Amino acid sequence: MPKIFDTPEAYRDWNDEMIRRYQPDAYYENRLIRILEGFRLRTILKLLENLPSRGTFLEVGCGFGFVLQRIACARVFRGGCYGLDLSLPSLKHAAAQTGIEGGLVQGDGTRLPFRKGAFDAVLLTEVIEHVPDPVGILRACSEILAPGGRLIVTAPNEAWINRLKGLLRSVGLWRLIFGRYQATQDMTDEWHIHEVDPEMLRRWVTDAGLRITRKRALPFPGLPLRILVAACPRRDSSP
Repeated sequence: MPKIFDTPEAYRDWNDEMIRRYQPDAYYENRLIRILEGFRLRTILKLLENLPSRGTFLEVGCGFGFVLQRIACARVFRGGCYGLDLSLPSLKHAAAQTGIEGGLVQGDGTRLPFRKGAFDAVLLTEVIEHVPDPVGILRACSEILAPGGRLIVTAPNEAWINRLKGLLRSVGLWRLIFGRYQATQDMTDEWHIHEVDPEMLRRWVTDAGLRITRKRALPFPGLPLRILVAACPRRDSSP
């Protein structure tokens, strides 16, 4: 059963507590995690580079800025890169990480403070499993896409990740691999409001009024630890 929050402030406070508890900065220090997440980052960047229009970019749920920094450094977007996050402490970290403090905004992903059609690409990566209203955040992202723009969404394929974690524990490699960062034993921890699978993500995207243009399993089909979907609003008839 997904968590229910009485007010937006209650959700914001809970999210800040999850960040303190799970230390996303330490997550990227682990060697295996960096290798696996490298597939996600490279695939996202390649998709963004192949967009016909590369004016402005927004990452919703930019967190500490690890992904946003790499996209900004690639200089793909002529109109600039922007980030939005609910957590003010995360945004302060992201400002130091990315050097784009002026382009970082605190806000709720379901009520985005941007005009319609403001962005040529919007990214929502490893965020949707943490939000109470997945369809609402996807619909809000759709509204701020320019004609021909694309939304890219990634989420953990939780059943597969749990299988991999179980295998590492069974062969005695869990502590050796994760070291100081002791990752949660499975993907049903308290920060994950939804246990995502490919069909669930597809349904959320289509229910939000988006048309899926590409689907990928990451790092590759034989090991689908992440689900990636690229989509455009149905009002957009471009291929």
